[in-house]
Amino acid sequence: MSLLLASAHRLKAAARGIGTAAAWLVVLLILTVVLDVITRRFVVLGSTKLQDLEWHFHAALFLFSLGYAYVEGEHVRIDVLHTRFGPKTAAAIELVGALIFLVPFCLVVLYYGYTFVERSFMLDEGSASQTGLPHRWIIKSTLLGGFFMLLVAALGALCESLAILLGAPPPKSRHGEHEEVGL
Repeated sequence: MSLLLASAHRLKAAARGIGTAAAWLVVLLILTVVLDVITRRFVVLGSTKLQDLEWHFHAALFLFSLGYAYVEGEHVRIDVLHTRFGPKTAAAIELVGALIFLVPFCLVVLYYGYTFVERSFMLDEGSASQTGLPHRWIIKSTLLGGFFMLLVAALGALCESLAILLGAPPPKSRHGEHEEVGL
C-alpha cells in the first residue's frame, strides 16, 4: 500500500510540476498579445508570425495544464454527487471512471497523435500563411506532451484510489470543504 501511495505522490507531483511550469506561458502569451496589438495599432505592422505564436502559447498552456487540473480536482466533475459519497465510494468511482474513460482516451490520443506529429515533422509542415511560423510539428508535439501528462496524472489518481480502497486514509483536501453560499 505504501508503494501505491508513493507512486501516486510521485506521479501527481510530476503533473503538478509541469502544470506549474506551464503557467509561466501566460506571461509569454500576454507579452505576445501586447506586442501584436501595439505593432498593429500604432506601427501598422501586422504580423502573422505573432498571431501564430499567440495560439501556439495558448495551446501549449492549455495542454500542459491538463494533468495539473486533474490532479488538483479542477476538472469537470459532478461535485454535488462526489461530496455526498464517502471516501471509499468516491475512490471507487474515480478508479472506474479513470480506467474506463480517461486512460483509454489518453492512450488513443497518444497513439493517433504520434502519427499526426510524425507526419507533420516528415513534411516539415509550416503555417498555412506564407508569412506564418514554420515547423508546425513543434506545436503539434505539445498535444502528445499534454496528454502524456494527463495520463501520468490519471495513473497517479488510479494508484491513490486503489490505495484508499485497500484501506489507506484518504488525503486531506487541499481546498477544504466547499461552503454553500447564496440565497
